[in-house]
Amino acid sequence: MNFSTGGLADPVHSFSAASKESIHLGILALAVAGNEDALTFIDAAPPHVGDAKQKALLILERKINSYEKFNREFPGFGGFLPWFSVNDTGCAPLPDWANKVPGLDNGEMIWAMVAVQHSLEQYGPPGLAKRYEAYLRLLQKNVLTLFWAGDGNISAVTTILNVKVQPASGNYQFTGGWLDDPYEGELMAFWMDLYAPWPNQEERESIWPRKRAKLNSVVYNAGNMGRITVQEGFWFSSHEQWKYMELPYTDVPINKRVFLNGERARTWNSALLGIPGLYASVTDVRQGNGPLSYLSATGIQSIASQVVESNTTVTPYASFPVVLADLGVGLAWYRHMLAGPKMESQHGSLCSVNVSGTAVAPMMTWDAKCTTVLAILGGIAPINREVLKRDNTYARFYEIVNREWTAKFPTLMGESLPLAVPTVPIPAGRLPDFPDCTTKSCPSQ
Repeated sequence: MNFSTGGLADPVHSFSAASKESIHLGILALAVAGNEDALTFIDAAPPHVGDAKQKALLILERKINSYEKFNREFPGFGGFLPWFSVNDTGCAPLPDWANKVPGLDNGEMIWAMVAVQHSLEQYGPPGLAKRYEAYLRLLQKNVLTLFWAGDGNISAVTTILNVKVQPASGNYQFTGGWLDDPYEGELMAFWMDLYAPWPNQEERESIWPRKRAKLNSVVYNAGNMGRITVQEGFWFSSHEQWKYMELPYTDVPINKRVFLNGERARTWNSALLGIPGLYASVTDVRQGNGPLSYLSATGIQSIASQVVESNTTVTPYASFPVVLADLGVGLAWYRHMLAGPKMESQHGSLCSVNVSGTAVAPMMTWDAKCTTVLAILGGIAPINREVLKRDNTYARFYEIVNREWTAKFPTLMGESLPLAVPTVPIPAGRLPDFPDCTTKSCPSQ
């Protein structure tokens, strides 16, 4: 976007990834199922055809057309998506991803596709539901070939030797590390555990011992407010909580308690330190037009396993796990950051703002806009709970979550604390609002 005017600026970022698809698919699944707020969201954007549900169905048909076409043209990806360019003819791998595919992003997309298929099966055209079911069966068939390295190792990024041939074990190299985290990467682990065609139970079970080293209990010191036991974060960026939008982790009491404590720590950290927002990996701020950079390493250092490099940028979408924990408190933080200078345009909210109110990221992305929307809608965990119960995989999911979190969290401190609300505003008056969008004239979105 143009830093001065708020207008759209070239070049349009005509690329995406499976992780971004997961957000859109999740919202569409809720719309097809009749969620009124999801239908309102869908209805607000083009194409303007019929009612909102018909629009959602049209978009889902176009998406499955694109997925199927991509698989025909690049069968070596096994139906999984790299980072890809997109235009009216379809999608193709970006140059840097011409022969690579990420496990984390596809784990996020799979569970959104599961929710779509279930909603279509119940409330949509049978033919469209069957196409999504067939695509999920394709992913189920190929997931071990593309991402399973044995000994509990799930590939984070797989290199494909020939993208034009059908999946076969000799066509893949595991060159990008492992998905052994207890954060959003765990979505792929659960898809594999619950639905992959395992040769034996021993291999299936080996996923979880491999992951235990990074599931740790640590304590956030909230000063006079007390101490809060939390799950150690990578950076303790909100992005790490993505899985709570997609699978019913909080059905398991110990996991819900740990999740809520994490959001207590997230909100109290900002409230006590006078930080006018929350942290999540996001496009970083700048002053004026020019190149933008991505800020990954942001969060809360005292409860992170990795070095946090910046604590000066906050983003509205960092409120999404707080929204899942407590809608009112989450929306208070969301609105608080939207009220920052230049944070709203005629096209909705920008990515991020610094805590001094002197710079913003003049950019809009699905991560930084619609992740919060999906959380406000309640996420798709309720739909996927129904799927797990339908498929007789819910008990296994519950058992694993209960076993792993009970072992690492025998006691919890800080559960009596409420979630904190903002205590200081982002300073006003240091940047002018966009000319056609003042704080009085623009919608908060």
